Amino acid sequence: MNADFINSGASLREAYEAVRIIIDEKLITTVFQPIVSLKDAKIVGYEALSRITEKELEMDINLLFSIADRMRRSWDLETLCRMRALKNAALKPSGSKLFLNVNANIIYDDNFISGFTQRYLREYGLNASEIVFEITERAAPTRAEPFFAAIDHYKEQRYAIAIDDVGSGFSGLNLIMETKPNFIKLDMSLIRNIDKDGVKISMCKALAEFCKNANIALIAEGIETQEELSVVIKLGADYAQGFFIGIPKASFDAIDKDKAGLITLIQSKNYIEDGGGSVYPRIGMLSKNGHISSPDESALTLYEKIKSNPSITEICILQDKKPIGFITKSDLLSAFGGMYGHSINSRKSVKELMRIDFLKVDHNARADEVSRLAMQRPYERLYNPIVAEKNGEYLGIVTVKDLLDKSTKIQIEIAARANPLTGLSGNLLIEEEIAKRIFATASYCITYYDMDNFKAYNDAYGFVNGDRMLKLLSDILKSCATRGEFIGHIGGDDFIVIGDYHDGEPFCQKVIEAFSAQVVSLYREEDVKNGFIASKNRQGVTENFPITTLSIAGVTNRRKTYNNIEDFSLDAARIKKLCKSKAGDYYHIE
Repeated sequence: MNADFINSGASLREAYEAVRIIIDEKLITTVFQPIVSLKDAKIVGYEALSRITEKELEMDINLLFSIADRMRRSWDLETLCRMRALKNAALKPSGSKLFLNVNANIIYDDNFISGFTQRYLREYGLNASEIVFEITERAAPTRAEPFFAAIDHYKEQRYAIAIDDVGSGFSGLNLIMETKPNFIKLDMSLIRNIDKDGVKISMCKALAEFCKNANIALIAEGIETQEELSVVIKLGADYAQGFFIGIPKASFDAIDKDKAGLITLIQSKNYIEDGGGSVYPRIGMLSKNGHISSPDESALTLYEKIKSNPSITEICILQDKKPIGFITKSDLLSAFGGMYGHSINSRKSVKELMRIDFLKVDHNARADEVSRLAMQRPYERLYNPIVAEKNGEYLGIVTVKDLLDKSTKIQIEIAARANPLTGLSGNLLIEEEIAKRIFATASYCITYYDMDNFKAYNDAYGFVNGDRMLKLLSDILKSCATRGEFIGHIGGDDFIVIGDYHDGEPFCQKVIEAFSAQVVSLYREEDVKNGFIASKNRQGVTENFPITTLSIAGVTNRRKTYNNIEDFSLDAARIKKLCKSKAGDYYHIE
């Protein structure tokens, strides 16, 4: 059956009879489509979707509800679908949300409010905090006051509210403002081919920003391609749903590993592209709209424009949105100055006067890298703005002042966060260096250094001597770093070394040999002879602690690559625990 059959009287009668049979004989089952977090690729909930069990009675679900409404059996159908959904949802993973579609005009029905859902929740072992009522934007409520009162009633009972199909109608913003929902679901018409439609991208970007500011979670539904998934992740959607991620099923299956890996990979790439892997911002984040001109514009027209508008100091020349030249106010004033400047240049085009040797960089270039390029220019062009482009097209300009101001502030911040004792980089730069390695494809070896029994030494010998031991290890790490290794001081007795190679074992061995030979100089002779010191443990009980040794845990991408920081950190923590369980100097690189 389909919508066309209601055009004739006979078909309409058939439809009414089919709906009556479906409701009376309870011919409804439920399938569940996963809703996946775009932050960690984990399933956060499932949308319950009703399906007709008898093939010969099949029809579109929206049509089913429409006919039931005409027959004044909406409540009967709603009850049947809700009961089936809650019964089958009893097997869903613990803690996951269940999204239930609700007719906007039935939510304030006395039967609906009376506790019908609560009774079934108790029966099937569910609770209100797991339920999200989805109200579609397409079916705006006919009676506003009782509708919003019902929404408030359900919020008080700890149910969450989602506005579905946002972007498909005209009432959505009012509905959102009045209900203040927990979730907004973008209509699939906005998502379809979003990767090819700039208008859709702009609208979804605006909604994502709105949701972020309003503390509303944004769900993009109807994802059917990898390209659509990439765009909604880039735009900042919190969750996603669609056939590309998971089809509706009667069972609660986990997300496909390949799809989960793809989500984390896209997130990782965005992390790097957006400057998350660097303390220095990407140049695109600093760019501003600048003045532009066409190469065919009259040079005289541009000159007159500059004379009448003192704020215009430089102009980027664009052809088909691509930057092809640059001209400054001083260039134009010079060209039209003097006794013959005006007569010589008044008939020329901008193209004939523009410079083609200007600095343009991709929007993903780091601010510190661009600063170095800018300072390498000839003196007369040293302070000209930098042109930022994206995909070869003009994005904006960045002034040297803004660039240097930002870079200077970051350098001051980095210096302030460096460890004052060792002078080594602190956690800000350490996090950047780790992210740069694990999200790239080049070889790396990241090793963590931890002093065994350092606390006991610090307690027995005092903080001054404890600092001397930290400085000793710091100096040894620096002296061993002959291959451009990055060295950081995480804090306390924890250090990190990052090398752009897989074979970190020789470095670890060299450090252990130097440290074990020199650390004894920090102990009293009798303690060295005994091979231990007496100090109090964490429980305050005195016991013997061996001379300080090193535990070194290493992670490389020799055999395993990482798509996110979390997986890398878990492996690093596991290896650290292994190393700490071994007595004496020990290193393990995996």
